Amino acid sequence: IKKKMQMLKLDKENAIDRAEQAESDKKEAEDKCKQLEDELLALQKKLKGTEDELDKFSEALKEAQEKLELSEKKATDAEGEVASL
Repeated sequence: IKKKMQMLKLDKENAIDRAEQAESDKKEAEDKCKQLEDELLALQKKLKGTEDELDKFSEALKEAQEKLELSEKKATDAEGEVASL
């Protein structure tokens, strides 16, 4: 009976150790998950900012191209007037 009690006590201690290790591993995994979620959120914010910046520069490029086309048309019209003189 003593031997059986010692075996049960040892089994219990081993089970407790495994449970504590599992709890520790779970906490580590949860911490890593939280860290990765925070990193993902930061990257999503950065991506949104970059997309907004791209939209702004695309609009500025469009406006510059329209101004260039208008200037080229004016220059062509002016050259035509000079040539007709």
